[in-house]
Amino acid sequence: MHNRRISSKPRKQRRRHFEAAAHQVRKQFTVQVYGAEAKFPGIHRATVHKGDKVVILRGQGTAGGYTDKDSKVKDHEGKVTRVDYKRRLVFVEELKQRKRGNKVADRPVSPRNVWIVAFDTTDPKRKAALTKLNESAEA
Repeated sequence: MHNRRISSKPRKQRRRHFEAAAHQVRKQFTVQVYGAEAKFPGIHRATVHKGDKVVILRGQGTAGGYTDKDSKVKDHEGKVTRVDYKRRLVFVEELKQRKRGNKVADRPVSPRNVWIVAFDTTDPKRKAALTKLNESAEA
């Protein structure tokens, strides 16, 4: 059986994507946690936040036509500098790309290509939520 409420028409799929509510867009930023992080071993998926340490799994690897200003994407590890919910992109520290006019800009990465390595627990609300989620997963 298939779900009758979800249309297979491309036009309707695009509309659902671009007119999605904020809580639905936030669910698209839920990514896998690499291995089991030491502090929260019960958590396997979590939402990406600014300050989290991530590793990029897919993208341009070492065998690419690089210049001095481009940076390797695949296997790059760094902190998330910002999360763009409108464009559905994540920006990682020290990941740059060359633009027109020889300018350098931050390189965006899709959250689907990212795994969380370590959580940023400076926010007490997030730390409490992760602890609660970890306890419920382990029970």
